[in-house]
Amino acid sequence: MQVVSIQVAFGFLLASLGLLAPLVLIASRTKRARAFAITLIVGSNVVGWFVAALCFWGESKLALTFSGFTPFPFALGLDRLSAFFLLLICTVAVPVAIFAVSYFDKHYGEQRRNWIWAFFSLFLLSMITVVTASTGFAFLVGWELMTLLSAGLILMEGDSAERRHNVFIYLLMMHAGAAAVVASFFLFLPYSHSLDFAGIRAASPVVPAGIRVLIFLLAFVGFGTKAGIIPLHLWLPRAHPIAPSPASALMSGVMLKTAVYGFVRFAFDFLGGGPSWFGYVVLVAGAVSGLLGVLYAIAEHDLKRLLAYHSVENIGIIYLGLGTSLVFLANHAPVLAALALIAALLHTLNHALFKSLLFLGAGAISNATHTVDLEELGGLQRRMPVTGTAFLIACCSIVGLPLFNGFISEWLTFRSFLAGSVLLNTKAQIVLPLMVGVLALIGGLAAACFVKVFGVAFLGRPRSSEAEHAVEAPLLMRGGMTMLAAACLLIGILPGVLLRPLASLTQVLIPGAGVPDETVSIARIIPWIAAIILGVTAITALTTRVQRMAPTWGCGLSQLTSRMQYTSTAFSKPIRFVFSSVYKPDRKLDKLPTDKPYFPVSISYRSVRTTSYEKALYRPFVDLIVSAAHQLRRLQTGNIQVYLLYIFLTLVALLTFLRFQR
Repeated sequence: MQVVSIQVAFGFLLASLGLLAPLVLIASRTKRARAFAITLIVGSNVVGWFVAALCFWGESKLALTFSGFTPFPFALGLDRLSAFFLLLICTVAVPVAIFAVSYFDKHYGEQRRNWIWAFFSLFLLSMITVVTASTGFAFLVGWELMTLLSAGLILMEGDSAERRHNVFIYLLMMHAGAAAVVASFFLFLPYSHSLDFAGIRAASPVVPAGIRVLIFLLAFVGFGTKAGIIPLHLWLPRAHPIAPSPASALMSGVMLKTAVYGFVRFAFDFLGGGPSWFGYVVLVAGAVSGLLGVLYAIAEHDLKRLLAYHSVENIGIIYLGLGTSLVFLANHAPVLAALALIAALLHTLNHALFKSLLFLGAGAISNATHTVDLEELGGLQRRMPVTGTAFLIACCSIVGLPLFNGFISEWLTFRSFLAGSVLLNTKAQIVLPLMVGVLALIGGLAAACFVKVFGVAFLGRPRSSEAEHAVEAPLLMRGGMTMLAAACLLIGILPGVLLRPLASLTQVLIPGAGVPDETVSIARIIPWIAAIILGVTAITALTTRVQRMAPTWGCGLSQLTSRMQYTSTAFSKPIRFVFSSVYKPDRKLDKLPTDKPYFPVSISYRSVRTTSYEKALYRPFVDLIVSAAHQLRRLQTGNIQVYLLYIFLTLVALLTFLRFQR
């Protein structure tokens, strides 16, 4: 009976997001119809959350097949891994959809608003299809739709030449990554004779070692492109900032995690691990992505672009955990492999929560001030207290402060690195403890970055008239942000709610894995620490009265102004100076008139940062393609006789080739 109920509920989720809500939005133009469709979107995700919860916390499973209606095997199902990622999607989708009601009403006209809601609903369906697919073809259909629908959401925001160029780069890289994912699936065909996940899993032991290596590398590149690991992330800081804020929240908070799901499914479920170098490849990618991601982020003053680079950083942290787990698995340490995998999966959910909250906060700031340029903000905490408090919770979570969700997953990642010293493998004994320093540096730089973000945007004095006249976000926007902030606090205070079922999940993916002691201890200790801290804080707040004794010191000046405070650029300058070899900016100083260098009328300074991987990797490749294209243009003469000659020579070459083949 329970299985039937789960199937009906899951069918309602699919039908609402994929059929009912989009049809109502496109076919009707009334406010009542749109309200009904939005209710369907929110309600179906609530139902999806309960379905995922039953399969994740319980023992329920789900299997639905649609192969009778499709020309290829198309089936969906829920095991514990799929249920975890479905839980992630629905947990984020509900508050983002609630936030989007007010946001879309404010920023779009009637017709565009209906279309963007339709794309929003279908985008959620595509991500759900990816994480619940139980056949390769179903997975690839959802994967492709996810790319196209997210590009459509970006174009809904505008149609400028720069936006089209960024979307082109996004689509180009996504399809290149998709080609690698398709190839990784098809390499199983000679051994499984079908692309259903059960057949792939059963055939995996007989796949030759060389093919397994190729499958792993293709999956690593394909899913790494979608996840945004460096240097495959070129699209991410271009696409995420230009999308509507609710879409940015879904793309950064949820869409990137479908790539993590795909990689975990391949590396752990299908392949069952591999040689140690698999893990080291993932570790290096994670370390580089984490360090460069946070360094590029701290130099930005566009809030949404800064948050996009922090997605690269946090994907790096997730990959650090996945790589560590693969190293432990190769060294026959299943319990430690489970610890690292739990840390990576928990950080996947944590990042979905606080990064979605940060993007929604950026949307609320943009809604109130019409800008996300940190240099134009300031003093928003007094004017937007709910938004500011929710944004502060997200900042504390992303930098990993205790009692916030980011701390739990990063602490477990630290513990897994330290556990590397007990292995008998010398390389692992050296590399894994060294990752402690890498993660500590990432955390320190992230803390500096978000001190800058919150301090410049919410504290101090307004730097523009828009910031000075900002008002609090509408009720539904505040409601969506509050829900995500509460989730960040809940996991940070009661981590055992997720750690126990995650331990059961890792026992399925890693045979022989027990429950790591670190997860049990932190699940027991953190609630007591939280109770003590919150109790002391409450007593102090009730018994102490804070009173300003004197005005803020103005350095001897009678009146403070917004020009007497740190800017975003000035705050990050010391760090940019220390890591100047990473940034390598192109600086240009112009003094006018040029013949009077000591008595100029005007001075202009420009600093353009072009990332190292663009200079060293992408630019030479693009230049090579453009040069080859210019050379090939010589063949296009416009003379039909020359084209007939090309055809004749091609036929002769083919006939000659076939003659020698005999």
